[in-house]
Amino acid sequence: MKKILKRIGAAFTACALILAGGTFISVKAADFSGSIQLKLAHNQQDGSEIADTIAKFSDFAATDSKGEISIKIYPSGQLGSETEEVEMVQAGILDMAKVSSNTLGQFDNRYAIFALPYLFTSQEHYYKAMENSEAVKKLFRSTADQGFIAIGYYANGSRNYYLKKDVCVDDPSDLAGMKIRSMVSTTSMGMISAMGATPVPMSSSETYSALQQGIVDGAENTELALTVNGHEDLVSSYTYTEHQYSPDIYIISTKTWNSLTEPQQQALEKALSETNDNFKSVYNSMMDAAIDEAKEHGVKIYKGIDKTAFIEAVQPLHQEYITQGAEYRELYDDIELYK
Repeated sequence: MKKILKRIGAAFTACALILAGGTFISVKAADFSGSIQLKLAHNQQDGSEIADTIAKFSDFAATDSKGEISIKIYPSGQLGSETEEVEMVQAGILDMAKVSSNTLGQFDNRYAIFALPYLFTSQEHYYKAMENSEAVKKLFRSTADQGFIAIGYYANGSRNYYLKKDVCVDDPSDLAGMKIRSMVSTTSMGMISAMGATPVPMSSSETYSALQQGIVDGAENTELALTVNGHEDLVSSYTYTEHQYSPDIYIISTKTWNSLTEPQQQALEKALSETNDNFKSVYNSMMDAAIDEAKEHGVKIYKGIDKTAFIEAVQPLHQEYITQGAEYRELYDDIELYK
């Protein structure tokens, strides 16, 4: 507990410096027009396509709340790592954050479900389940006593393998003996192991140098990792294994949420839904553009592979998840209904 408090204290000090004397702890900081300003942090690079789509949340929130709510966004990890952002939201120091579901798995193990490979079998299944599953909605609201709840998701696309060698990854044997960068997640590391490779956990910011120095033979991520992170200059192949659809989650401090009126809460949820819809409308074209750029850099693209061998290889991870308890099984089964 002392360690967590120390980290929160350090993060708070950094935030205070960034905000240069602003009343950061205030949950409902009213500006001179009387509107409520909420502060949201995320770790996407400012100016990137994703950061630009997140920025639209501020516009939607202002419109849907009829000017009552404004959103101040801190991109690029200005306020710390995703873990630190969650801790600040829990403490009521920060109002909101957009973080990966893998990060939330550190705070509530049920969120590890979104790291299960082939949980979602298609983009359509992914969207339908995330937007309609009552069990997902229940999970989002179940952490109020932990200091935060989730009020929306961000529709990241499928994660796929890309390698320094020109290899079409259509069977686990293709990954045998390879070192693959992994998210810092037990489930993600287990997935890579089950698929035949050796996971090397590290932050996304370390992946470029790890590829460059030969510490890893490849990685797995969405198409934007190739272009935004510059990996297109270091790898030779990108295979659409489509093994994960891992959403990012918008969380809000329980303290902040309870301070809002019901119409304000509804306006905030609507604004997040519109932000996500806007992103989905441009997502596929963004991915196509990223792939076209990667091709120009010499990356070979492999699509339409038979995923059967991979799906069979990771089934033990599914069984491990659902045997943890009734809540785990309920969440898993409800997502399955939307195939």
